[in-house]
Amino acid sequence: MFSKEDILQDLYEDEIGCLLKQIREIKTFTKKKRELISEVTNTAKKHRYITFWGYTHRYFIGRVGESFIYNVPSNKKGNLQKFKGKTTRVICISSGPRWERLYMAGVIK
Repeated sequence: MFSKEDILQDLYEDEIGCLLKQIREIKTFTKKKRELISEVTNTAKKHRYITFWGYTHRYFIGRVGESFIYNVPSNKKGNLQKFKGKTTRVICISSGPRWERLYMAGVIK
């Protein structure tokens, strides 16, 4: 597990980041927002992002479209262990029951 101090702000400078920025600008869950989320999911899959379920208290984001950057340490275990030693973006893609969320994570360049 990591702390909130370990995460970095997403600057939205790449293809996925630009889509996420558009999502965050839409405050309600409209058709346009759903289409953008679908586009982010498809684009992230093309960039080899992984999908996993997690809890908001462990990943510190819970709203669909929120993201952060994380420098994954070399001793990391769990969902992000595949990204040891790499800079990774974590995105909240969908909400589930209570505090469960569907996340995607992948290496950013």
